[in-house]
Amino acid sequence: MLITVLTILSCVFYGAATAHVLSRLFHAQGPSQKVTVILSTLAILTHMVLLVNSVFTSAGQDVSFVNVSLLTCWVIVLSVTAVSLKFPATLLLPVVYGFAAILLFASLFMPHHMIVQNIQLEVELVAHISLSLLAYCVLIIATLYAVQFYFIDKRLKRKDLAIVYSHLPPLMVVERQLYQLVTVGTALLTIAIASGFIFVDSMVSKEFAHKTVLSVIAWAVFLAVVIGRKTRGWRGKSSVITIMVGAALLTLAYFGSRFVQEVILHRF
Repeated sequence: MLITVLTILSCVFYGAATAHVLSRLFHAQGPSQKVTVILSTLAILTHMVLLVNSVFTSAGQDVSFVNVSLLTCWVIVLSVTAVSLKFPATLLLPVVYGFAAILLFASLFMPHHMIVQNIQLEVELVAHISLSLLAYCVLIIATLYAVQFYFIDKRLKRKDLAIVYSHLPPLMVVERQLYQLVTVGTALLTIAIASGFIFVDSMVSKEFAHKTVLSVIAWAVFLAVVIGRKTRGWRGKSSVITIMVGAALLTLAYFGSRFVQEVILHRF
């Protein structure tokens, strides 16, 4: 009952934050930062309490696909919200808040019962998992920036005056932040993959081979974007699509098989 109440409350706060930002997206002064911060803070705190109660149960730790997804979503929401306090990220907020609300609502109907008792992890494995999660979050945020860049660029090419006088950030600022995030995320992913090959024996096992292959391909895609940007000045639509492809591959690597097994086939 508590989980259901917390989930619904989180959905309501995220939904309210999304509606507020969208209602003033193209306004010259933009959405009220005070209202946005209050609603997003309530949503993030409720989401956090939900995670604590969902993961740490009386039977053990529930590390199911749903809970891992909700944790990843929470980190992304927290990061984007924090970034928005200093840098313009108006277009990203309704995307992450709206997605969080949808994921939370969907979690009410998805099974999650992978209980693990007395988790004992080695330092190297914890470092690998932490780096992998951090790299994924940074690269997903970079992908959101890529979508924002494409949206603003397309509206400017259409000479849409609404975008010119809106609260949305300048195109060059978005582009600079986008490639900074891709560079940092790729560096983190490089270290995460390298640490996996060094310290995690299962990286090359048959059971996890597809995850390793997809992760390496995604890494190669992001690395190509970084090198292409620095040596050939890659930018625009083709670069945005490449980043989105890399993010899709990395998502499949991290969550694809677990989604099929736990959510679709109900195998835990």
